[in-house]
Amino acid sequence: MRWVDELRGRFHGTITERVLEPVLALVVAGLSIIGQVGYLHRNDLALWLDLVLCASAALCAFRPKEGPWVYLAVLVAYLFVPPTWVTMGELTILIPLLGMGMRRQKKLRLILSPLLLGIVVVRSLNGQPSGSVWTYLGFWGFAVGGAWLLGDAFARYRDSQRQAVENALVGQRTEIARDLHDVVAHDLTNVALRARQAIVLGTTDPDDLRYIAQTASKCIDDMRHLMRLLRANGSGDQDVRNWREPDIPSTLAEQVKRLRSAGFRVSAHVEGELEDLSGTVPHALSWILIEACNNILRHGDATQPCTIFITSSPTTLDLAVINSVSGPHLSLRPGRLGIIGMQERAIAAGGNLTVSPHEDKWIVKANFPVRSFNMVGDRQ
Repeated sequence: MRWVDELRGRFHGTITERVLEPVLALVVAGLSIIGQVGYLHRNDLALWLDLVLCASAALCAFRPKEGPWVYLAVLVAYLFVPPTWVTMGELTILIPLLGMGMRRQKKLRLILSPLLLGIVVVRSLNGQPSGSVWTYLGFWGFAVGGAWLLGDAFARYRDSQRQAVENALVGQRTEIARDLHDVVAHDLTNVALRARQAIVLGTTDPDDLRYIAQTASKCIDDMRHLMRLLRANGSGDQDVRNWREPDIPSTLAEQVKRLRSAGFRVSAHVEGELEDLSGTVPHALSWILIEACNNILRHGDATQPCTIFITSSPTTLDLAVINSVSGPHLSLRPGRLGIIGMQERAIAAGGNLTVSPHEDKWIVKANFPVRSFNMVGDRQ
C-alpha cells in the first residue's frame, strides 16, 4: 500500500537520525565500561569522562545545532588528562561527524572536523614516540573520512526516499485529475449539451429535466466514490476498490446509447471475445472509448455517421473510433487534457494511441499487445 510505503520511508528517516547516534554512543560507552572493569589499574575518573563524552555525542542527535559544540567542549578535556589514563571516548568523534553528514550540516562539519581530528591526534600522541605521528594521523584521518562518506551516503539515501515519496504524490494527484476528467467530465458534458439543446429549442421537456437531474446526481455519487477511494487506504471495501473498473462490453453499450440519445448515428462492430479480458489494458481501452465519445459529443457532426471498431485477437486488442467533425478540423494541440489522458493510459498499459484528422474524419486508434494485459492480469 502506497501510504504504508510513505510512512515507512519517513519513519525510517526518523529512526536513522534520532536513534543511530545514541546507539553508537551506547556501544562505545559499553566498551569503555568493559575496558575499565577488565583493566588492572581501573580509573573511575577516566570512565566517567568517557561516559560524559558518549552522552554528549548522543546529544547531537536531539540538539543538532548545539550538540556538536557541547561535544567539542567535553572533548577538549582529553587534552589535559595524564597519558597514563586509558580512555576510549576518542572513538566517539566519528558519531557527531556521521550525524552532521546525515543531516546535511556541511558547513558545521567542515568547521569542526579539523578541530576534532586535531584533539584526538594530540591525545593519541600524548606519551608516544614522535615517530608515531603519521601512524595516528593516518588512522584518524581514514576514520574521519569514512564517517564523512557514510554520513553523505545516508543523506543521499534519505533524499532519494523523500524524492520517491514526492514523485508518488505527484503521480497520485495526476491519477486523481485524470479520474475526475474521465468520470465526471463526460457526464457534465452531457448535461451541458442537453441543457443547451433545450435552450435552443425553447422547450421544457420533462425528459430533459429528468436526464439533467439524474446525471448531476450521478456526478455527485462518482465524486463521493472517488473520495471514499482516497480514504480507503487499501481497506477491504470491494465497492470502493472496483467502482472504477469498467468492462468493455458494458462500456461500449453505454457509450453507444449516449451518442444515439444525443442524435448521432452510431454503428458498433466487435470481433473476438471481450468478456474474459482482465488487467489494465481492458480498463485503459474502456476509458479511451469514453473519452473518444466525449470528443464526438463536443465536436462531432451529428448529421454524419460515426463508427466504433473493437477487435480482440490472440495477439492484440484494438480500438478505432471514427467520426465526422463539425466545422473546421480540430488541431492536435499538446495541451488538450483529454488527448493527453488517452495517450497516458495507453502507454501505461503497454500500448499506443494515435489521434489524427483524415479529410473530414477524426480517427482515434488504440492498440495493445495481448502479452501486456495477460502479464498484468497474472500479477493481480
